[in-house]
Amino acid sequence: MPTLEHDSRGDLRRYELAFRVLELVNGATDLATFKTALAGALADVYRVRSATFFVGRTAQLACADPSPVILGITKHMLPEYQDRWFQHDIFSTPPAVRSMHNTRVASLREINEGTLENRLYVTDYLQRHRIESATALYLDVCRGRKALVGLFDPDQNRIGAAEIASLRLLACPLAQIARGLPDDSTSDDGPVSKLSPRQAEVARLVGEGLSNAEIGAMLHLHPASVKKYVTRILAITGLHNRTELAIALRDADQS
Repeated sequence: MPTLEHDSRGDLRRYELAFRVLELVNGATDLATFKTALAGALADVYRVRSATFFVGRTAQLACADPSPVILGITKHMLPEYQDRWFQHDIFSTPPAVRSMHNTRVASLREINEGTLENRLYVTDYLQRHRIESATALYLDVCRGRKALVGLFDPDQNRIGAAEIASLRLLACPLAQIARGLPDDSTSDDGPVSKLSPRQAEVARLVGEGLSNAEIGAMLHLHPASVKKYVTRILAITGLHNRTELAIALRDADQS
């Protein structure tokens, strides 16, 4: 049985880690500054090789954030993630989302459910890039949106029970800070303004009422690739379907 002294040391470490992070993000004046400060603080305090900050209308849609903050070794992995894996991120699965809603933190070692694609995300994406430890922190941010903050490391034991406990201590005060910060990045020209030129081209054809097969024929893409484009476009814009996308494009043209 653990001794009282051992338990006290463990509790002290949890609070020390949490307070160090809060000190490092103190003074952030807007969400963009906070995102960068928090990613850096988590990487430094928890000694992980990479930290990320994704924002979206829901936890699942946060995975499609077109401009996340990424520090460390996962930065070079972003193009592959956005092109192939964001739909299959294991932290967007129902078990992971439930865990994050309940406790604000989920780790890779705790998530045992998911589709074949979710398992391939772990083996063929994370582990292929030598990422063995992955932990996600779930936050509410301004304008009712959600954030997934990730910690990644080649050492599968980098984030242990004490670190998980301190991250759960952090979640509430971090969310309180983030909810009160202004976000100048949302003052753009509409929901389609963050699309890449290729995504905007696909979106325009969707808005004209073309099917995936028709768009594929025009752009020399397989219909399945067009479907992936459309899914990502909807996730980035926060729109629900092709009709809403067409309306948003029309409104953007009129303005």
